[in-house]
Amino acid sequence: VDPPDKEVSQRKHPSSGSSAGHASDNRRSKDHHNSPRDPHRHHHHSRSRDHTAETKAKSSGNTTEKSSNDPLRRGLRIFIGTANLGNAAIDPSSLSSWLPSHGRVRHVLHADISSSDDNGDDDKNNVKRGGKSKRIDDAIDSHGKLEVIVIGTQESLPGNRPAVTSGITSFMTGATTASSTKRQQQQQQPQQPPDSTFQNVFGTLGKPVDDLVHSLGKPADEYFDSLRAKTSDLLVASSKNSDLPLLSGHTKQLRTSIQHHLGDDYQTVVEFQRGEMMLFVFLRKDLLPASRVESIHAENTGLGGILANKGGIAAVLTVASTKLYFLTVHLQPHEGRANFDKRNADVEEILAGTGGDPSVMAHHAFVFGDLNYRVAFPTSTRGIAPTKEESWAVCANLIRRKDWKGLRESDELEKALREKKILCGFRTPMCKFCPTFKLERRSGFHYDKKRTPSYTDRILWKSMQQNRSIEPLIYEPISSFATSDHKPMRGLFFLPERQPLNLHRDEKRMLQLTFKKLKCKSLVPTPDLFQSDLDTFLQIYCEPQSLLSQPKPSSKLPKPPKTKTIQTSDRPSWPNEVHKLIINVFSDEDLAGSRLFVKSVLESKVLGNATIGIAMVDLEDLVRKSLNASEWEEEGVETVFFRNGKEVGKCFFDLLATWLVET
Repeated sequence: VDPPDKEVSQRKHPSSGSSAGHASDNRRSKDHHNSPRDPHRHHHHSRSRDHTAETKAKSSGNTTEKSSNDPLRRGLRIFIGTANLGNAAIDPSSLSSWLPSHGRVRHVLHADISSSDDNGDDDKNNVKRGGKSKRIDDAIDSHGKLEVIVIGTQESLPGNRPAVTSGITSFMTGATTASSTKRQQQQQQPQQPPDSTFQNVFGTLGKPVDDLVHSLGKPADEYFDSLRAKTSDLLVASSKNSDLPLLSGHTKQLRTSIQHHLGDDYQTVVEFQRGEMMLFVFLRKDLLPASRVESIHAENTGLGGILANKGGIAAVLTVASTKLYFLTVHLQPHEGRANFDKRNADVEEILAGTGGDPSVMAHHAFVFGDLNYRVAFPTSTRGIAPTKEESWAVCANLIRRKDWKGLRESDELEKALREKKILCGFRTPMCKFCPTFKLERRSGFHYDKKRTPSYTDRILWKSMQQNRSIEPLIYEPISSFATSDHKPMRGLFFLPERQPLNLHRDEKRMLQLTFKKLKCKSLVPTPDLFQSDLDTFLQIYCEPQSLLSQPKPSSKLPKPPKTKTIQTSDRPSWPNEVHKLIINVFSDEDLAGSRLFVKSVLESKVLGNATIGIAMVDLEDLVRKSLNASEWEEEGVETVFFRNGKEVGKCFFDLLATWLVET
């Protein structure tokens, strides 16, 4: 099937109503009770001791509304680009068609937005296009340059056979805070690790897998266990050292080409290579003094959990007061149920190996890459699966008819998200364009009959803040990209600026948070434990910890509240326990992005304590709701425990917020 070469873009007009802010808020309000990121959904009753204050609190969540005299909304414009390069050098024309020249928003938005011609129904996961006379830049500044540009690549090493990996090299630079701007001007000089250490760990990893296994000289499991231990030791040492290995020849050239294309207004703050995978994060230079790299981790899921041809790289950045999480992945390939299950398991393994659940690590998260989920048509009523030829023919027919809804119904990623097998709470737009794999290496969508055409290359996102949500504007493949059997994806996202609380340090107020009637339901133990092993307690803490009020100026921070341990129950409750936290509410700067966490902990004197899951509550939102009342209470608060992208239980409690007068 050879559809037209014309790129089919998906664009969302963020201001379909009379006000950009109102339109955005209406969309969030509609999804409010269904989104798993909402820690207060399904509550039974909420009341304030001050009726007037209650009304103000309910209306305080609009972070994007602007007056009619200022229609442009302010915030971060974030570009996400992902490409499986097919182990081929990328030509300048393909690079230019994919990435924004000099970071210009216009290069991504284009001049005109055409209306949709798809046959699918819009829903909350769609990126709706503007109407015939609508333009995205009615509400978003399209005349400047993007604030954040993130690029992930897979199969990035020209000449490699698919079974070959180059080992592990990495390089990271961090944008500095205002207190250490001197470092910002210094050029880091990376050093190669000692040759003997590097060869001992990675010496055979550059060979084809068949040769590698043939030359082990010991059982494969034993070999990979020892190699995994060595790899872990080296990576831990590297993560503590800013002088990390330089990128290899071609990948260094790729980074140079990208930097040249983006221009001098951008600084590389993350540059990390793990085998054939790469992650780049560029920030506009004026944001550097208020930004920093919090962490960067990588996890292999290739053969034996060692080879770096599959896996993921995760980075967490703070831009002003907002934590952003970026994870690029390359998952298990090929069709079939076993490979689908392996992809799901790989996502969980990558999250566990790169720091944990994104819901806990950041305020807003993106996951992107070659996820390798396929279009898999169901079996017949007799339980017979379609042959490859039949699947290809059905898929080709749907593509010719532009039946994107029909393709979506058989999309494995949609199935995994719907059944909450991976990345709970993440969203991805409906694909209203031709599948991005497997294609002939030329411009346009010309499919190779060896594989059923599929949407393998994807971008997902999730917002954890109550009053700010990521808004997708553009989600599209690059049909003119000619050097790979995949078509790259790019997305443009808008994150509105947060609404200030207008607090002042001279007020010196404190907020006492009282937790009552704590209980949990449907706790899921870690895979190596049984349900009978659930001896559970809860811990409550805040981020940043500096917000906790100290009894005395020189005293240590108080320990976080902790419940008693309930034995052998997946539904523990503490009906008579009361736990309190006192939070300093001195300035808007201190509270920006602040959060409360409820951690469910498995107690074991033999194996040591282990985290079952962590639930999040938006502390800044709680302060906003209670600002104009002496007391504010919410009963039946419900929040979800997450672990490595999965829901592992729920937590319920009553919450009372009381303002204290400092003495």
